[in-house]
Amino acid sequence: MKKLIKLFLSKFGFKISKQHESHLQLDNPFEAISKFYNQVVADKIVFDVGVNQGQTIKKILQFFPNSKIYGFEPSKICFENALSNKFPSNVQIENAAIGNEKTILKFNEYSWSAMNSFLTRAFGQAKIIDTYDVNVDTLDSFCKENFIEKINLLKSDTEGFELNVLKGAEGLLNSNKIHFILIEMFFIEHFKGQAEVGEIFSFLKSKNFTLVKFYDFDITKDGLISRGDALFINTKF
Repeated sequence: MKKLIKLFLSKFGFKISKQHESHLQLDNPFEAISKFYNQVVADKIVFDVGVNQGQTIKKILQFFPNSKIYGFEPSKICFENALSNKFPSNVQIENAAIGNEKTILKFNEYSWSAMNSFLTRAFGQAKIIDTYDVNVDTLDSFCKENFIEKINLLKSDTEGFELNVLKGAEGLLNSNKIHFILIEMFFIEHFKGQAEVGEIFSFLKSKNFTLVKFYDFDITKDGLISRGDALFINTKF
């Protein structure tokens, strides 16, 4: 009977698989991490680098409602939209970017805000509608200035700038002060000068991180993986 059900569903593009006994293999990364912590999440520190409209913070709050959440959004438009959500006081959003050094960089505002980046889009119909200077901080510097000793979850969605974000946290990473990293990865060229998947994997491996799970793959019309999100855990946190 089980084989017949699987065969029937496969005709419609569905697949049944056994759920893994580990909470870390849940399909929602925020639920997985909260259950990994046995629901004791009130004292956790979460960083959302690339807030956009605040959609990810809403998801994080479902499972980390009382934890301190720091968000960073360089876009002037997206920052104002994120603030309009009127998040609780444990959420702090900065109108700034995170990178590998404290500096000022030119930021590209696209017609589709999900494409906003310091880099130039390699393909697609989204157009740059504005370019302006943005303050860039590093996670090492921000945490030092704000007396933050650890990060339980670092989420980074910065449209090709992910490796820069990680390199700006090298002090924290070398001290095993970051537990989980949820990061966007591009498997084909989306932005000119973006980090390669192998570079991100190698960097995180050198900092004691191991891959937990992939989420939300986008597939090209040719059936190739275009992008996805990856969750890593620091085994020496």
